[in-house]
Amino acid sequence: MITKFTLRKLRRLLILIIGWWILTLSPTIANTDKLPLTETLLQERINHPVLSQGNLTIDLSSLQIDLSDSNADFRILFYQQLQNKINRSTQPIGLDFSNSLIRGNFNIQSLGLSTPLSEAALPQTLSPAEKEQLRQDKHFVADSKTAIPSITIFRGILNLNTTLITNELDFSNTFFLQRVEMTESKILQTANFNETRFGKKSIFSKVKFSQDVNFSYSTFWDNTEFNQSQFSTHARFNSATFQKNANFREAEFKKLVDLSRSQWLDTADFSQVYWYDRVLFTKSRFFSTVSFSNTTFEKGGSFRSCRFKQGVNFQDIKLLDKIDFGNATFEQDSSLNVAGLAFDSDSAELSGDTGILGRAIYLTKLKGNEAVIRNLVRNFRYSEQIADANLVEYKAKQLKLKELTDQVWQVPFKQLFSFRWIETFWSWILLSLLLFSSNYGTSFGLVLGNGVIIIAFFGCIFWFIDRWRKWIPYPILPNRYDIICMTSSVSFLIILGIFNVFRCSQRPWATLSLLAVLLLPISIMGLSILYIRGRYHNLLKTSYLLMDGSLRELRLLIVRLPILPEFAFFRDRYSPLLWEKHWNWLNYYDFSCNNFLKIGFNDIRLRDQFLPNVVSLFAWYQWSLGLLYIALLFWTLSRTIPGLNLLIYLK
Repeated sequence: MITKFTLRKLRRLLILIIGWWILTLSPTIANTDKLPLTETLLQERINHPVLSQGNLTIDLSSLQIDLSDSNADFRILFYQQLQNKINRSTQPIGLDFSNSLIRGNFNIQSLGLSTPLSEAALPQTLSPAEKEQLRQDKHFVADSKTAIPSITIFRGILNLNTTLITNELDFSNTFFLQRVEMTESKILQTANFNETRFGKKSIFSKVKFSQDVNFSYSTFWDNTEFNQSQFSTHARFNSATFQKNANFREAEFKKLVDLSRSQWLDTADFSQVYWYDRVLFTKSRFFSTVSFSNTTFEKGGSFRSCRFKQGVNFQDIKLLDKIDFGNATFEQDSSLNVAGLAFDSDSAELSGDTGILGRAIYLTKLKGNEAVIRNLVRNFRYSEQIADANLVEYKAKQLKLKELTDQVWQVPFKQLFSFRWIETFWSWILLSLLLFSSNYGTSFGLVLGNGVIIIAFFGCIFWFIDRWRKWIPYPILPNRYDIICMTSSVSFLIILGIFNVFRCSQRPWATLSLLAVLLLPISIMGLSILYIRGRYHNLLKTSYLLMDGSLRELRLLIVRLPILPEFAFFRDRYSPLLWEKHWNWLNYYDFSCNNFLKIGFNDIRLRDQFLPNVVSLFAWYQWSLGLLYIALLFWTLSRTIPGLNLLIYLK
């Protein structure tokens, strides 16, 4: 028994079926009222071409053209008549199929002029400009001794705007010397543009490709437009070459898109494109900017082994699966703008070679991109691309420093030294120190280079104030051997540290300026006080440094202070450094390393009798810097060693 509920469901199903049938077949129905193309009408149109936008054109617009197998006689006549008219003319003649319905397969080879691509075989009817176009083809053969490929030449403008083609479209291996227009056309079967050359502008805007599309090995010599086109099944653009601007804005790709090994010599615009399936750009070359802004990648894509010479715009894209930049190359002027990038699913991922992708990522501002930065850092840490995660954080902190700089130095005078300004100022100081000293904890090499410079600098300072006592009346000075050893060693170590700074730091001069601020003012002031006042005290001929001679081993002295202990039993083990020993100059580096890194081979400390205050100042100042340096060193290691990093940051 059929209930009312069942009838209601059947009625809704019937309405949906009728609606679907109207939507899918409406183009065919709408075109059935067009005037059929007959032999008489064809002959009339061929004999009376019209002038359209300054070009001689055969008008076949708003017609029903039956080229199906059931109308084979007319199809043969159609191709023969048009081919004879077009190819025998001394000037290019175009074809206008706009707003027409073409039933059956449409083959451009039967309309164009087939010719070998060689200098000797070029038709005499071609103009010098047309011959020059053909010579630009990479398959053009100037030497008649080699194998000569053939191609179909179509000289005139081809207009297929709002045209419905019910069967296959075959434009393969054709060189269009003039403009091709297919705006709002519909192709219900496959479209073959394999190895096609477009000499002038080609327009495929709002075209609906219902079946597979093949643009493999095609060349677009001028601007091309695929904006708002719909590709219902597989689309192939592999090994295609775009010499000028390529516009795919707002296009839709329902199935797999193969753009591998393609070349883009000018700008490429994929803005607001919706990729329902995977897209392959593997081994493609982008010689200018490429934009994917507001694009949706539903199944991800591959940019493996791609080469980018200029900017890549990933602004405001929606990522639902993995995008792979493995083995991709970003040249010096290229960058990857990820402002507004959204990871819209758990499987969304951005991956590439460690250190390459993070270096290429670019953000214009911090405000509004906080979520982007968090997602990118989480993405790279999950993929164990620690260097990329650190680079993203470093770039984010650079943007933060820029904001703080504006807040500190561009405030009105009346707001200076307010509580909020002081808080911002200290945040600016701390962030500057972290950025310039360690690239915000992302470069262990930079931290190590800074440490080498500081240890060498203070080692030289301690040697100088300990050995260079006075000139008159009786000199107490180091011998020539000590001077040569110390000056050469400190020069080598400082040059090594500076080299490491330039190798690792994003802003090496800022890093060196920071070191100069930390080291030079206090050193110059202390040395000036020490030598202007002079030193006249007991034990003037004895070293200020005492060494524990009971053990000689590598020691971790993290809790050791740079002063001599008070207990007499321990004091008996310490004796002054022996100046006459040739290896004595190494002890000053040992003391500097002990005092700074809290690690060394000997326990060397300052004596507490007849010690100038300036000498004590140098020791305690370096010891304090050492505490900060050790904290910075461990923090940097925790962010750069993968095991420690994952333990700290991953859930």
